[in-house]
Order: sequence, then C-alpha cells, then structure tokens
Amino acid sequence: MNQENRVFPICSMALSSLLAAGCILDVRDDRPRPAPDRLGSLTVDWTVGRRSDARACVREGAGDTEVEIIVYRGDREVAREFARCEDFSLTVDLPPDEYKAYVTLVERGSDRPVTTTLPLEEIDIVRGAALNVDVDFPATSFLRR
Repeated sequence: MNQENRVFPICSMALSSLLAAGCILDVRDDRPRPAPDRLGSLTVDWTVGRRSDARACVREGAGDTEVEIIVYRGDREVAREFARCEDFSLTVDLPPDEYKAYVTLVERGSDRPVTTTLPLEEIDIVRGAALNVDVDFPATSFLRR
C-alpha cells in the first residue's frame, strides 16, 4: 500500500472528527424556574366508571386515550399536562397561588375530547404541600362518537 492510500483515510477520519465536534447543540431554557422547595403540587387521581384498572379505560371506550389537565391562574394557562388513561394519576408542580383546572379524557394524538370536561375550581397551592384531587369519569360523561 503506498503512502497516498494511507493518508487519505486518516485525513477523512480527522476531518469527520472535526466536523462532528463542531455540531454540538446547546439547548437551554433561560426562563427562571422556582426552586423545588418553593413549589407546591397538584395531584389529580382519576377513575373511569369508579374503577382504576387498565381494563376500565378499555371497557368504557377510553382505550387509546390520555388525560389532559389544563391549569389556569386567572385567565392565563400556566400548565398543560397529559398522562395515559391507565396511569390514573398525574402531578403538576406549581408555584404557590390560586388556580383552576380542567380535566378531560382526550384521544391520544389528536387531543379530541372523549368525555365532558371536569372543572376543578378554587385550587389553592401552598409551598411545599401536595394537594390531591380525585375525579371520576362515569359512563355518562363519555361523548357519543
């Protein structure tokens, strides 16, 4: 093998290494976030037809769905979280304040409502405390398809 055939692959590898090193992506969220000990939390636990097993979601027609929780401070949306129907619980960390929230079962991927929306009014989040709220999606809450 002559020297020219050996140098080309080595140069190619060196160039590839330099190009790869130049492709570093630094993604930062510059918004200030409250320290975890300055937050409180809202945990919503749900049932479907008063049941909290994965078969309840399927039996009531909510098999490929997720729960959407939208939290508002006044008229401003401050959080929108999703969890699979069969998780039966979702926690949202929030700074201390008064909130309202809306909980709906939606189709996974399209966010189209499967049930009526359940309002949660007068949510008071306290620093370092967890607020638990239970909701149920009865058979009568499911929308006709």
